[in-house]
Amino acid sequence: MPKNHKSAQKILDISLKLFNKHGFENVRMQDIVDKLATYGLSKGAIYHYFDSKDDILESIFWQYEQQIKQIWQIQYPHKNGRDKIKTIIMQHLDYMLKHKAFVQDSNTLFGSFRALGYRLKHNHIVPIVESLIEEGNNDGSLNVAYPKAASQMLVWGVYVWLDSALYPLSQIEYTHKVRHLRIMCEGVGLSVIDEEISSELLRVWQEIARGGK
Repeated sequence: MPKNHKSAQKILDISLKLFNKHGFENVRMQDIVDKLATYGLSKGAIYHYFDSKDDILESIFWQYEQQIKQIWQIQYPHKNGRDKIKTIIMQHLDYMLKHKAFVQDSNTLFGSFRALGYRLKHNHIVPIVESLIEEGNNDGSLNVAYPKAASQMLVWGVYVWLDSALYPLSQIEYTHKVRHLRIMCEGVGLSVIDEEISSELLRVWQEIARGGK
C-alpha cells in the first residue's frame, strides 16, 4: 500500500539501497533499523509504517509500478499516435537503465509480485496504449483493426514475453524474440517496434539481464 509520509519515504529509499547492495535475503529488519538510526529515525518510527521488510518491499514495488504508469501518462501533444507510443517506450527503457540496480535486483525480489505487477500494467497501461492506438488510427500513423487486442499484445510482449527474469535467454534468443514481436505488431498494423526500439530493447537487455557485460 502507498506510504506518503516523508519518514516512510526515507525508510523506503534507505531500504532499497540496502537491498540493492546486499540482496533482499541478506538484509535483516535490524539492519534497516540500524541504518535509519543514523538518519534520526527510531525503531518505533520504522515499525509505525512497516511491519516487516516484506511490507517495505511491497511498498517499493507499488511505487515502481506507479512510476511506470506515470511514464505512460506523459502527454506529447505535437506527436502522432504512433510516435507517442514509441516515445513512451523509449522513456520507459531509459527509466529502467537509470534504475538498473533496482531492476536487476527485482528479478529475484519480486517473484511473488510479478503476477500482481502484470495485472496493474494490464489495468492501467493497456487502456492508455489502446487510446494512443485509436489516436494513431485517426491521424493515419497506424492502421490497427482491433486496438484493444493490439494494446494487450504490445504490453504483454514488452513487459512479460521480453522479461529476462521470466525467460532467461542468450543474446541471440532475445534478439529473435524482439524481431518476432516486431513482426507480430507489424502484422496487425501496429508499427511501433522499429529498428530504433529494437536496438534499444537489446541494449537495455545487455545492461540489465547481462549486468552490462
